[in-house]
Amino acid sequence: PNGVVIVPSDLELTQAFTDQLHERQIPFILLDSYMPSLNPLSFFGQDSLQSGYFAAKMLMLIAHKEKEIMLMKQMKNGKVASKQQENREVGFRQYMHDFYPDVKIHELNLPLDEERSLYDDILGDFFDAHPGVHHCITMCSKAHLVGEFLLRTNRTNIQIMGYDMVGKNAECLRRGSISFLIAQHAFMQGYNCIDTLFKAIILKQEVSPVNYMPIELLSSENVEFYRRTQL
Repeated sequence: PNGVVIVPSDLELTQAFTDQLHERQIPFILLDSYMPSLNPLSFFGQDSLQSGYFAAKMLMLIAHKEKEIMLMKQMKNGKVASKQQENREVGFRQYMHDFYPDVKIHELNLPLDEERSLYDDILGDFFDAHPGVHHCITMCSKAHLVGEFLLRTNRTNIQIMGYDMVGKNAECLRRGSISFLIAQHAFMQGYNCIDTLFKAIILKQEVSPVNYMPIELLSSENVEFYRRTQL
């Protein structure tokens, strides 16, 4: 290939691949997770730390009176799926430490390698054991796993906030089980990655090494106006 777009997860595994690309002088672009030690041609994605900080701020606009909240994760072998999610959580916890240090954060894991049929039991047990939790957040695109459970079980006094404008998330947002979504124009990110490879390889132009994408907050009131294909 003349160029590669990579969505990295684990640094060590990704570096084993990018080292080979460097040896063959094949340029690559990182999408979503910025790992500068890999020396990519360019990066497109959110500032993950700032994104997590922003997410906490938005959550606490509606949960400022709460004494406890839930942080939902999907993990495998003790790790979340991407460096991006790790960094978002760092930013999230920094905001909570700075402004809401007394709010207890309960972590709940919906294991990536577990059957989804078991998620209802995990979620049901959690909410039964924590009746004071009314607001939840996740740093990944799977808020609908909780949102759909809340709708199925008619738990109308609980909401979750999450990331990404995927269809199931949007439906939960419309129906009220997801309070907010943070969107990042995934279509535009992918388009810009290919456009940057074209400019660098074909046109021999200099390209920007770091390209942070805008952070957008979606609610039930503005979700219909969001355009995934906006360029």
